[in-house]
Amino acid sequence: MSDPRQAWFARMMESGLENSIFAPSDVLAHATPDVLATNLPPELLSKILAASLAAGAMTPERVLETLTPEVLAAHVPHDVLWACIAAAAARAGVTGTRSS
Repeated sequence: MSDPRQAWFARMMESGLENSIFAPSDVLAHATPDVLATNLPPELLSKILAASLAAGAMTPERVLETLTPEVLAAHVPHDVLWACIAAAAARAGVTGTRSS
């Protein structure tokens, strides 16, 4: 990944998911079906659908098995990913300012 901004978003999404700062359902609350349908290449949409059909259910967890943090950062608009990160920070009570 040569784009530093894309790499940063991939790492933030990976860290947020790994550390349960947000759940797959939180990610997909922002990266809605419309966002995904508009921004993902057809082959990725096909992979999501195939994996869901094979498993018998389309769950946020199943979708994020295909849409790894790197894939999200490469295809989903960064303002959408930022909204997910910001919502998690708000839930955690992070204000973005430092106190002395």
